[in-house]
Amino acid sequence: MDKWTNALARSLALGMGLLLLACTRPETLLPRSYVEWIEDPQHGLRVEKTVDPLRFEIQYQPPAYLIAQEERRESLPAALVTERLAEFGSDLDYYQFRIAPATGQQNVLLRSARDEADYHRMVDYFSYAAQEDFYLLHGADTARCVLYQFVRNYELTPHLEFALAFERKGEGDRTFVFDDQVLRVGAIKANIEQQKINQLPKLKTRVCLKNRNS
Repeated sequence: MDKWTNALARSLALGMGLLLLACTRPETLLPRSYVEWIEDPQHGLRVEKTVDPLRFEIQYQPPAYLIAQEERRESLPAALVTERLAEFGSDLDYYQFRIAPATGQQNVLLRSARDEADYHRMVDYFSYAAQEDFYLLHGADTARCVLYQFVRNYELTPHLEFALAFERKGEGDRTFVFDDQVLRVGAIKANIEQQKINQLPKLKTRVCLKNRNS
C-alpha cells in the first residue's frame, strides 16, 4: 500500500507541476489577437480614469504591440519582427494617452475652452509644452517623456490622442503621471504593474524559407 500511495503522490505532484507550468507559460498569439489581449483592461496594461467631465485612457504599448498595429498583417515574418524590435530598442517605454469626454460627443478642446483665446492656448499647450507635464514614477526614479506626439485631428473626433515614450529605468512598477495645466482636472495618475508586464503573451511569427532554386 505504501508503494502505491507514494506512486500516486508522485503522479499528483507531477500533474500539478505540469498544470502550474502551463498556467504560467506565456501565450503565443497571432497579431490581431495579440493587440486585443494588450488592449483588454483586465490584463492591467490599459487603465481608465474618469475625472468629471473627462475620461483618461492610458495604454502601455510593448514594442511587439506597436509592430502588430503598424504592420496590419494576419501573420508576421520572424525576421521582420526581429528587425523592427531592434529599431524600437530596449531603453524606452511606450504609451498611448487619450483624453475623451466622459459623456457626449463634443470635442474635449471645444467643450473645455472658455473662449477662443483659451482654445488657442490649449492647442499650443498640447502641441508643445505639455511634454514637460508627462512623466513616469519608476521606483525612486522619475522618467521624463523623451518622445512626444500630439495627434492633431482638428477636432474631428471627441478625444485627444498622444503617442509618448519615456526613458526606461529598469524593471519595477510604474506610475504614469499627467500633471494637467489647462483642463482644470489636476494630476492624472495610473499604475502599471511589472507583474502584468511579465505576463505579456508572445507574438506569433512565421519563418520565411528562402527559395531553394535561387
